[in-house]
Amino acid sequence: MKEATADAILSAAAEVFARDGLHAAKMESIAEQAGVSVGTLYNHFTDRAALLDALRAKRRQVMLDRLDSALAPVAERPAREQLRAFVMAVFAHVAERDAFVRVLMQLPEDHVRKSRVLAELTRRLAVIIDRGIQAGEVRAEGRALYPSLLMGMVRGALDRLREDDAANLPAAAWAEEILRVFLKGIEVD
Repeated sequence: MKEATADAILSAAAEVFARDGLHAAKMESIAEQAGVSVGTLYNHFTDRAALLDALRAKRRQVMLDRLDSALAPVAERPAREQLRAFVMAVFAHVAERDAFVRVLMQLPEDHVRKSRVLAELTRRLAVIIDRGIQAGEVRAEGRALYPSLLMGMVRGALDRLREDDAANLPAAAWAEEILRVFLKGIEVD
């Protein structure tokens, strides 16, 4: 019961933060959306920062689980297919499932939070890149840069999509174009 209440509060918080913005959202609105009293909300989360931290951790795990699920079926496929699965899963997570991620992208993250997420994403990308190098599909020269380059491209595109829907181009088309450009630079000729 306690976990269900906490989940309901986190779900409500994501909706309220997405609707009202991180700075304008009120704890009272979150409690009302969750169907709990403000006191109950504070019994689960000591303050707004604790609520936001818990929500970030939960959403980060949901995203990483989604990535892992997308990567598992293509683990033995060429690097190109693995990278496509990675990029498409990230775009799908943001576009389909989680308006709250878009809200978080508006804030400059502190180094610790940002590095935790990026470390997990980079670790997954490094495995794909290493497999591609071992298979002779990917050039080894820029191996250390490839995960950061790809994540920079993805984040830039997601920022642009959030800003103005980028001329109504679907997120999947952005993901394919990023992948095309990235692969052109790293694949063995």
